[in-house]
Amino acid sequence: MTDDSDPRLTRAIAPVRDAFPGDDVWLVGGAVRDVLLGRPLTDWDLVTTGDAEATARAYATAVGAPVFPLSERHGAWRVMGDEHEVDVTGAPDGITADLLRRDLTINAIAVRLTDGEVMAVPGALDDIEARVLRTVSDQSFLDDPLRLLRLVRLAAELELEIDDDTIALARRDASHAAEPAGERQRAELERILLSRDPVDGLRRLDELGLLAVVLPEVKALEGVEQNRYHHFDVLDHTLQVLDAAVDLIEHPEFAFGSATPAVAAALAEELDADTDVAIAVRWGALLHDIAKPDTRREFDNGHIGFPGHAQQGAETAIAILARLRYSTAMQRCVAVLVREHLRLGFLVPEGELDPRAVHRYRVETDPWAIASVVVSLADRWSTRGTRARQRWIRRHEQLASAMVLALAEPTLPPLIRGDELAAALNEETGPRIGRLLALIAEEQAAGTITDAAAAIAFARGTQLDD
Repeated sequence: MTDDSDPRLTRAIAPVRDAFPGDDVWLVGGAVRDVLLGRPLTDWDLVTTGDAEATARAYATAVGAPVFPLSERHGAWRVMGDEHEVDVTGAPDGITADLLRRDLTINAIAVRLTDGEVMAVPGALDDIEARVLRTVSDQSFLDDPLRLLRLVRLAAELELEIDDDTIALARRDASHAAEPAGERQRAELERILLSRDPVDGLRRLDELGLLAVVLPEVKALEGVEQNRYHHFDVLDHTLQVLDAAVDLIEHPEFAFGSATPAVAAALAEELDADTDVAIAVRWGALLHDIAKPDTRREFDNGHIGFPGHAQQGAETAIAILARLRYSTAMQRCVAVLVREHLRLGFLVPEGELDPRAVHRYRVETDPWAIASVVVSLADRWSTRGTRARQRWIRRHEQLASAMVLALAEPTLPPLIRGDELAAALNEETGPRIGRLLALIAEEQAAGTITDAAAAIAFARGTQLDD
């Protein structure tokens, strides 16, 4: 398992080599893999056959960085340096045993910091050269089922091929893929969605039998026939929408012209500490038709429809994201994108946008209105059946840009507060006052009401249905 030193690895370890005394510290795993694949080395994974805590603390002292335990079970410690995040793990039974426990051969390579000596499992360096993913052991996926998703994620991120025997093992063990905790599944699935070509990643999940296990609702879209406005079944259409959404996220200027800065800013907004709106758009595209299998109807005239699929799909999307332990903010955002993905299309036959239509769109999609436009346009681009028409697609594109520009304009401050309106009408605050305020806001946006007195007069003359 020993090889001569590699100049690429020797150069990579130079910045930290002198900070670790002794000859028992090794750079391992993904860090070595990335160097050999010509990728930047950002985070460092180190293994020591000595005392992991003492090694981590010695390095932390040398660089003046904080250190803390990462995993008591595995004896791992993390040092948060200015330039590198360094994880140190113990290998009391030796570096060879540590490498043999790893998932894939390309992750089972180590380089000793003191002299650059390379240790690798058989075939690992050849697999790096061939850009092939191969398991170290036939039990790899059973030892940790998360490795099934990681296999696909690495293939997608690093653009590597999977060895035939490893494909067979993954299919054999696919039923275990949902065993890891939801947040661990989420991390891998999210990175697949963030890869250069997430559609390829999802298709690979399907080929290995993993899609039906971790995202059975998405797998259920396969073979669901649609009407003549569509040229694919629901699954292939969904993947087309995801591909279009990713391109819009990465190149909004292609479709939005002068509205591009507003789109970019909206997609960059944070939903929580770990996610932004752009990630939600990818999930929204993947889940926008998720309820179509449950709502499909064939009518007497032969037309196929999916009544209520948007609303039901929003509820299903929440359930999926909750299972993956996404935050409430992420669930709410994706639910809005799914529930409202048809709304912009309904405006296409109406001609030019008017302020009232913009206001209604904003209210129904707030605060992710611009993200909703992105999902809507991706959906339209991917709907090319025999009943689809290019003029509708062109009109949808024009409407999308116009809507984003309108949504980017600041909203007007309210003309009157709820308590003020209630006092003027001699009523208690409550749902009726809330409904009147909503109507006043729409009239204000339309320009028919411009001051508080007019708002009160409008409210007095408005009859609300019970």
